[in-house]
Parts: sequence; structure tokens; C-alpha cells
Amino acid sequence: MVRALRQESGLTQEMLADRVGITKNQLQLIEAGRSASGNQGVAPSNPRMTTVFGIADAFDLSVEQLMAESRL
Repeated sequence: MVRALRQESGLTQEMLADRVGITKNQLQLIEAGRSASGNQGVAPSNPRMTTVFGIADAFDLSVEQLMAESRL
């Protein structure tokens, strides 16, 4: 969902990550639905609330709208 919003907005991963205050790698993991875990398993993405607020703000959405769009 974040990837689709980003692409519709004409933003690169670098641009969105900069607006949100995270690294490009963190954004890639969020878009892929994975988390950066030190173990061999793949864990689901679980971004911090500040990151969720930042993503919503970057798209001029409320967190509720972002969650609804993401079907969370």
C-alpha cells in the first residue's frame, strides 16, 4: 500500500524516506511488509508509531485513513 501511494505521488524511495525521517532501507522493508530482524526468519513489518504518523503525514492522510487504505 505504501509503495502504491508513493508511486502515485511520484516519489522515489529516497524522497519518501527523507520526508518521513527514516532510511531508504527501512522504507524498503515497510513496503515489502518485512522487518529487519537479526535472526534468519522473516518477521512482519512492525514500524514505530512515529514512522506510521510520518508516512501518513507525507501523503496528507490521517493515520486512520492510512490504516483503512492498507486494510489494517
